[in-house]
Amino acid sequence: MTAWLGAQVFALSALAILGWLLARLVWLYYFFGLFFFLVAGLLVGSIAFRIARSARPMEPGRLLRGIISIGVCSTVIIIVWEYRHYCATVGRPPHFAEARNAAIAAGKPPAEIQQTASDEFSGYLAKHFPPGGAMGYILWSTKDGTARITVGDASENIVNEHRHWIWPTRTLAGMILLMAGLWFSMESLRRPLPVSNVLQPGEEYEEAV
Repeated sequence: MTAWLGAQVFALSALAILGWLLARLVWLYYFFGLFFFLVAGLLVGSIAFRIARSARPMEPGRLLRGIISIGVCSTVIIIVWEYRHYCATVGRPPHFAEARNAAIAAGKPPAEIQQTASDEFSGYLAKHFPPGGAMGYILWSTKDGTARITVGDASENIVNEHRHWIWPTRTLAGMILLMAGLWFSMESLRRPLPVSNVLQPGEEYEEAV
């Protein structure tokens, strides 16, 4: 395995794991969570850079293609994490409070309501936005973003706060920031020698005018 290939495998693997966290942070207020996509790219890219150092100097186009590939694949994984997270939390309080109270009164665990809501939401996506799953979640978020879910005798509207044009715009922005972080960390792979701001003994320096 070449150094550059190893760096790409590491970066994609690390971002697949960090994607679990990014899929949650992206819901922070005022889109502040997008900042962490840049941070993730910088952190992962700095380690990937060390793995790929022996591959320098790299042709800029090859480096850019690699970073774009990592960014696109990572974004797909993050979307899957986001779908799973949204689906798993669709029944959390304050949703379905009546159904939850009825379950407690009947001696059933409240978690059962959350699981039922998750199953109902998955079924809703499969029925109205085939094939369902993560792809159905993408279609639902961009086309509608609202769903009427029934749990027991209670029905409630589920609303995606990032629906319609906001969802693809936000997702694209996250991918671009992720790739920007990777680029800033690895762009010096284009140069044959390490970049340093420390003068070597006897090396001349230029004074700023």
